Amino acid sequence: MTAPGSDPIGHGRGEAPISWGEWSLGNRGGGGLPKREDKLSLYRDIAMKLLPAEATRAAMKDLASITERLKVLADGTRLRILHLLRAEELTVGELATALGHGQSTVSSQLARLREAGLVHDRRDGTRSYYRLNPLSLDGTDHVFWKLVLDRLVEDPMFAADRKRLDQTLLARSGGTWVDRAAGSLDRRYIPGRNFESLAVGLAALLELGDCVDMGSGDGALLDLIAPAARALHCIDDHVGMIEAGARRIRAGGFAHARFLKGDMHEPPLEAESADTVLFLQSLQYAADPERAIAAAGRVLRPGGRCLVLTLGEHRDERTLLEYGHLHPGFTAKRLRGWLAAAGLVVDRCELSGHDHRQPQLPILLAHAHHPGQGGST
Repeated sequence: MTAPGSDPIGHGRGEAPISWGEWSLGNRGGGGLPKREDKLSLYRDIAMKLLPAEATRAAMKDLASITERLKVLADGTRLRILHLLRAEELTVGELATALGHGQSTVSSQLARLREAGLVHDRRDGTRSYYRLNPLSLDGTDHVFWKLVLDRLVEDPMFAADRKRLDQTLLARSGGTWVDRAAGSLDRRYIPGRNFESLAVGLAALLELGDCVDMGSGDGALLDLIAPAARALHCIDDHVGMIEAGARRIRAGGFAHARFLKGDMHEPPLEAESADTVLFLQSLQYAADPERAIAAAGRVLRPGGRCLVLTLGEHRDERTLLEYGHLHPGFTAKRLRGWLAAAGLVVDRCELSGHDHRQPQLPILLAHAHHPGQGGST
């Protein structure tokens, strides 16, 4: 471990870097966190190293506040409790059995977590049930908390806790999985139920008519979009993407789909020739997003629809550099204005969740339609 006041991760001061595992798991005797006298300095350094840029700036406005929050995790028992509560609503007794601790110890740790806003509790008769606060892992203030849990999820101690908990829950529910899962399906793994299968199922209900996929890339979504379209025009200006997309079309047998080399600001399509225009995480690559939206308005027929799925406004510079985005997301107000200026009627334009991977970028969803009578789909 590093000396007090030094860089705990070993960046930028001439020290050899240490891994997260060495840092967080090198001392199991204290519950998996390092022992050092200068803990406040450690927490500050970690926050500066691991939080995204916007979170770091916010943290420095109130260093005492974020230091206090990080100190909540300076206990192995509290980390183990949070891990168990991520998947299940539990009583104090059930937690105590899974952890091998007395109920008084578990109760005191739960009080700290509840005070920090990490857990909720509810009464059911004489029992209190605790569950992870779903909002506690949203937003930049809590990025570090989620980072710790994600990095330690494969820890052997966590696995043992979970095995003991499963045995306890079998006794609670009479042994059926359905009974145990009631009220927690949103947090459980269910074989076959994932976002990919859900997207495939819902796509089967779509009727896209003559569809334009703006900034389509290499056609990674062809299997979802093509079966729902009468004709599909994929617009991209990158030769490599177009060639790869053409291969996908041949492999999938999508004779009604084609790739067109063109700029989404000036797509090589006639006016009022499309029933649906899609921007699926492509608007952030447009040099002039307003012009791209205006182009969608021109090619849509009366009654046609435009769907925009993009990133909400963010400050994560690494995303811009690594993925080549030209814009750090957009605000709903700005996107709504572009759609309206393109002559479209905005049906919906709002933030809709966030990416589950760090740094949990916000997702912006907009749906609009061309005024007038349609029906060609």
